[in-house]
Amino acid sequence: MYYSSIGILAILILFINNFSILIKTSNRDLDPAHLAYKRFLYSIASFYIADMLWSPLYILNVKVINFVETSLYFVFMAFSVLLWIQYVFLYLNDKSLFAKILLWVGKIFLIAQILVLITNFFFPIAFWFEEDGTYHTSIARNLNLATQVLVCLVMMIYMIPLILKTQGNIKRRHQAILVFCIDMIIFITLQALDPFIPYYSIGCMLGTCLLNTFVLEDEKEARREQLESILKIEKMQEMELGTTRKMAYSDPLTGVKNKMAYLEDVGSFEQKIEDDFLKDFGIVIFDLNDLKKTNDTLGHDAGDKYIKEGSRLICNSFKHSPVYRIGGDEFVVFLSGDDYKNHKTILIEFNNTIEENLTTGGVIIASGFADYATLEEKGFMRLFEIADRKMYERKQELKAKKSQLS
Repeated sequence: MYYSSIGILAILILFINNFSILIKTSNRDLDPAHLAYKRFLYSIASFYIADMLWSPLYILNVKVINFVETSLYFVFMAFSVLLWIQYVFLYLNDKSLFAKILLWVGKIFLIAQILVLITNFFFPIAFWFEEDGTYHTSIARNLNLATQVLVCLVMMIYMIPLILKTQGNIKRRHQAILVFCIDMIIFITLQALDPFIPYYSIGCMLGTCLLNTFVLEDEKEARREQLESILKIEKMQEMELGTTRKMAYSDPLTGVKNKMAYLEDVGSFEQKIEDDFLKDFGIVIFDLNDLKKTNDTLGHDAGDKYIKEGSRLICNSFKHSPVYRIGGDEFVVFLSGDDYKNHKTILIEFNNTIEENLTTGGVIIASGFADYATLEEKGFMRLFEIADRKMYERKQELKAKKSQLS
């Protein structure tokens, strides 16, 4: 029963190592290479079963059944050789003339083996049993094993230069085939020397375990590369989306946020106010005096320069707050955090700068501040109305001062 125990162990290891592809994954979810690998594994499993049953039948000396079972043993072996060759070249994505020739060799080997076994029913050219049940091998059986050694040897020689000139996943794939070929050459040779020890099953067991290691490593690397590719694409899309969003929400003249961004952020502010998440904040509304006059007398280029200078002055004063251009000469700033805490100082400094500009000819900007915390009637629109009214009052004040200076 030692002979059968190897087959039992081999088939258990085969299904444990390859449970995912053999049981969990349906054929339609597999690519051609993995589907070929699955078929190869099932052919090996069939061979293990035939090899496992051989010993108890031999011990029981059930000659007819054992003869049929031994014939199936060689049929499954030949099928596994053909399916192995098919898998190898799908796994390597090799469509060379060598691959096509070796595939034909596999098919011819299977056909020849079936013909040999049919002939063996009449003439013992592969194996036979004596009257007392003793098993004997013949030349066709040895030619079978010798052919497999030759196929593995040719494939191994074919792999060596490919391994030397390839890198990464491709190199690992060729290494996997090389290791399997070396393994099978050793154990097929041992099987040829002693038919009463299951060397072929041992070789297949070790070979499929080694192959499984390479295949899993290859899949992990492929998934890693796929994940990196997906992340790279997502990063590029995110950058493109960020660039597109920035263009869509930025004022092209000044670079500050535009009215679309303002309206979207107002909605966010209103939701935070409604949820009682935002209490300490305020807004400042700005309006550039004399923009129309500048455009009419000096031209629109001068007007654009005037707007950009006004925007620069607002941004320099309110460095930690979002600035929006919501009209031709109108800007809004949402104050929170440090700018809100220091709004009195910031506004005094800003207004002092504007007072100086009245005498130096710089840009004149009227501003109006409203503090949400001081509102009796809560609501963003009410806050805007108060800031806008104060801005208008300041605008008239600045016009009056300029008239006096004139």
